[in-house]
This record gives sequence, C-alpha cells and structure tokens, in this order.
Amino acid sequence: MSDVVMPGLDASADNVADDAAGPVDVAIEVAVDLAAELSATTPPGRTRQPLSAPPTSLSYEPTPAELRPHKLYEVQFWRERSGGYLDQTTFGFEPHKPPLTKEQLREYPSSTYHAIVGAIAGGLAGERIAFECSAALCAFAPDDNARMFLATQVIDEARHVEVFSHRLKMLGKEDLDGTMRKYVNPRMFAFHDHMRARVCDSRDFVGGVIGQNLALEGLALGFFEFNASLLEDVDPGTSHVLKTVLLDERRHVGFGLMRLRALLDHQPDKRGYVEDTVGELSDEMMAIFEENADNMASLGVDPTGPMQKVRAYHGMHLAKLGICSV
Repeated sequence: MSDVVMPGLDASADNVADDAAGPVDVAIEVAVDLAAELSATTPPGRTRQPLSAPPTSLSYEPTPAELRPHKLYEVQFWRERSGGYLDQTTFGFEPHKPPLTKEQLREYPSSTYHAIVGAIAGGLAGERIAFECSAALCAFAPDDNARMFLATQVIDEARHVEVFSHRLKMLGKEDLDGTMRKYVNPRMFAFHDHMRARVCDSRDFVGGVIGQNLALEGLALGFFEFNASLLEDVDPGTSHVLKTVLLDERRHVGFGLMRLRALLDHQPDKRGYVEDTVGELSDEMMAIFEENADNMASLGVDPTGPMQKVRAYHGMHLAKLGICSV
C-alpha cells in the first residue's frame, strides 16, 4: 500500500507530519435540465471590488409560477429520494468502507493528507454558510413552498456540517475552527460575513437565494465532483461522503434556478437587481475558487479539471436564467 500515490500528487513528498503547513447515481431530479455544458471565463484584468451592501429597502412577492405545487417543495419527495442514498450510511459513508484515518494516511505522501484535509475544511466552511443562511431564509420565506423546501435544505446543511466535522476529526483535526483558519481561503470567511448581513440583517430573500443556492453551491458542484472522483481509488470512504453531499447540492441549485427563473419571467423589473447580484456574488466566489486552485497546484494537484467544471456550471446556470456571461 505504501507505493500507492493519490493521482496528481507528488510521490516524493514526506509522509504525514502533524504540524506540516498547507494552504490550501442516484441523481436528484430537479426542475431544470443540467445536461448542457457551457463555459464562462473570468475576463482578464477584471478588478475585484469589495462586496457591496444589500439595498436597505427590499420588496419581493412570489410569482404565480413560484406558488404552483412542485415535487421540490414536497417533504415526502425529499425523504424518499435522499433516503435512497443515505439510509445505509453512517456520517455519509458506507460502514463497510470507512474513510481513511490519519494513521492510515501516513502510508501516503504528506501532500495527500493535506489535500484531503484542505478539501474537507473548505467544504465545512461553505456548509456553515449554507446552514446559517438556509435557516434564516426559511424563517422569513415569502410563501409556504419556499419554506417547505428550505426546511429540508436546513436539514441537509446540518448533515453536511456534521459529516465534514466528523471527517476532520477522523483526520486528527479536533480544533475545527483552527483547521479552517489554516486551510481555508480568508475570503470565504468574508463571504460568510457578507451573506450573514444580506440574509440575517437585511432579510434579502432573492439575494440570499442567489448567494447561497447559485453562487456558493452552484459553483461548488465542480469542486465536489472533482474531489469525489480524485479520491475514489485512494480514499473511497471520503469520496462517498462527497458524492452524497453533491446529490443534495444538485437539488438545492435546482430550487434556486427554478425560483430565480420564475421571478425573472414574471417580474422583469427585478432583472437588473438579479443580474447585478448574480454577477457580484458569483464573481467573488469564482475568485475564491481561482485562489483555491492555486493552492491545489502548490500541493501537486492539477487544478485545470475542477476549474473547467466550475466555469462550465457557472455558464450553464447563467444560460438557464437567460443571463449573458461577459
């Protein structure tokens, strides 16, 4: 086993060191077709500006399309479909195929260990944002359909926080906050603060759905897919955890796209705000992922694949909303 190396990682790295530094299908049926593959690139030379504050005066009434029944709003649908891939798992993995422990990972290069810790720590930081924001959005959702869906998303996000926390502890990382500070891009914490202000303080439902279900989760699909595939042979237990999270996230993104598309179709006066907010929050998350890609490269992992996936999902989602990428 000692000569097995995680694909894309440097085999010459030292074995796991306690204090080494390192930055770092059961498919859910959704309301939209996610089959197209479009790519969106960040224009060269674009200046990254600080995130703006949400407007102080917000008005949003659900459209007729948003008020119609849909399976995404059914708790029973959520329970049956998620049960199909979760009922036989423990903390997101199959009991007969658990994730590798820190001791087991000592047989691999140090970079393998730090790449796994970094991927899980980054996932935990994002899931904490979604957990807090989905709970707040559920509390002031404008209609029962949204409230029913968001209630199920709160449970999903709580599970994601739990499984990623459990995985980090299996990797010897008991200090979760300290681990995230070490491995996670500081801009992710600033994004959390911005989303807290937008959702909890300003009660911006539309902006919250854009930031949470589209910018954060929509772009993260690419990294979850890449890491699940990369780890499938080396650490299939962790790969399975990521795959179950990914299935949940697809449903969340489907909700965001469905609601935003209905809003744009029936309330054209909101298009300017939606397009501006999508552009601003997606640009910020794209910048975070680009910096994460640089960290992956420093660990010997080629970031080309995940960034292609991130850009493809971004372009696909913009196309579903009828928004032109620039």
